[in-house]
Amino acid sequence: MDTKDKEQDNKSSGHFQNRLVGVIVFVALGVIFLPDVLDGKKVQQEEQFSEIPLRPQVAEMTLPDEAIQAVDLSDKEQAFQPEEQVATSDSGKWEVVETEPKPQQTVTTNVKPQSKPKSKPKVKPAVKPTNKPVVEPVVPTSSAYTLQLGSFNNAANVKGLISKLRAGGFNAYTLPTNPVDGKLTKVFVGPEFSKSKLQSLQPGIEKLTKLKGRIVAYRPTAS
Repeated sequence: MDTKDKEQDNKSSGHFQNRLVGVIVFVALGVIFLPDVLDGKKVQQEEQFSEIPLRPQVAEMTLPDEAIQAVDLSDKEQAFQPEEQVATSDSGKWEVVETEPKPQQTVTTNVKPQSKPKSKPKVKPAVKPTNKPVVEPVVPTSSAYTLQLGSFNNAANVKGLISKLRAGGFNAYTLPTNPVDGKLTKVFVGPEFSKSKLQSLQPGIEKLTKLKGRIVAYRPTAS
């Protein structure tokens, strides 16, 4: 009885071990393949692209190196020339006269483009400055007097003095007429027929120019 029990125990333990091993194997397989079963198999599709050539490949052709023969067309041109048959009454035979065709004359005319006439710029005439005539004092011809204020060698001072006198209403002039630096120029007021009139003008002239001057006989060319 004891041996049978032992054999049964051994068999039962062997079955248990086999089952345990099977369970372990099943669990291991489940761990390995379960994610693929749950997520689905991932299929990677490879797209095949056909390569399109950018330029068609043209087969290179090599021409035979044969010399090109020049064709002489002179014989053919002569073959096409018309022949005129002229009959002569004396011999009764036909004579063949070759006539050369007249070359056509081509007339070429060179047409020149019409050029537009250039418009000449209008030139304005130069305006010449007009010099105002200097009004010379009326000079009596005989028995006249004038008031000489002085002689000066500075042309600028002479011109300034003349301008001041004329602005004050006095008839002033110089000898020589055009003052020059470095040369003496005399300044006068007048001339007048009456000596007394010049004497009456002296106070006003002295007040204006600080020059009293002196009355002298008028001489137009006096220097």
